[in-house]
Amino acid sequence: MDTVTIVVVGIWNGLLLGALGAVIVWRERLLEWVTGADLDGRYERDASGDEQWSAFLAKHPELR
Repeated sequence: MDTVTIVVVGIWNGLLLGALGAVIVWRERLLEWVTGADLDGRYERDASGDEQWSAFLAKHPELR
């Protein structure tokens, strides 16, 4: 193999190992970042839906 190829592969492997190490160290923060936006939006939608349903049932007690 050429020396340049070995250096490039070594740098590439170093970058991959660095990225893997960062993911392992900050995995909890990354998971919160990935799933947090979805959960926040879901809770807001569910809460507003529950409030709307409670208001509807308050107007129509026969449906309880």
